[in-house]
Amino acid sequence: MINPEDKGIADGNINLPNSITALRILLAPVIACLLLEDDRLRNSLAAGTIGVAALTDFLDGYVARKQSKVTRMGQWFDPLADKICFSTAFAMLAAKQRLPRWVPGVIIGREVLITLFRAYAGARGSSVPASIWGKLKTNSQLMTLLLIAMHPDTDWYESAKNASVAVTIALTLYSGYDYIHKAGKYLAQPGEKDA
Repeated sequence: MINPEDKGIADGNINLPNSITALRILLAPVIACLLLEDDRLRNSLAAGTIGVAALTDFLDGYVARKQSKVTRMGQWFDPLADKICFSTAFAMLAAKQRLPRWVPGVIIGREVLITLFRAYAGARGSSVPASIWGKLKTNSQLMTLLLIAMHPDTDWYESAKNASVAVTIALTLYSGYDYIHKAGKYLAQPGEKDA
C-alpha cells in the first residue's frame, strides 16, 4: 500500500507507463526467437527489437513523470523488465555460442542478487534508488547486446565485442558491489523514493 505522505506517487498501478513496461517483457521472447538463427536479416531484426525495448525503457519513465503516474509498482516493475529482457538476450547469444556462457551467468547472477535485495528492502519499507553505476551498467549491456546481435562481418568485430563485454562485466560487477556496499544506508532510510 502506498503511504499517502509519499508525494508524487500515483495510486493506480494499471496505467500507460506500466503498460509500456509490460510491453518490454513481451519483447523478450520475440528477441529470443530472432536470435535462434544467425543470419543478416534476423540479426538486424533482433538488434532493432532490442533497440525498441530500450526505447520503451525511456518512454515509460517519461510518460510516468509527464502524467504524474509514478507508482510503487512501476518503480519495481521497470528495472525488473530490463533484467528479463536483457538477460534473455544474453542467454540466447550464449546458447548460440556468440559469447562465452559465463557472461550471462555473471549478468543474471548479479541481477537476481540485486532484485532480491530490492525486494528485501521493500519488505522493510525502504526502496533502493537507481545509482549512476546501475545506469551505466544498463547502457553498457545495451551497447554490447546491439553489437553482438548485429554480428557485423568486419575485421574489427571480435576486438570490439571483447572490449565491450569486458566493460559490461566490469560495470555489472561494480554496480552490484556498490548496491551491496550501501545496503546499510538504503535500509536505514525507509520510504526513500527510487530515482
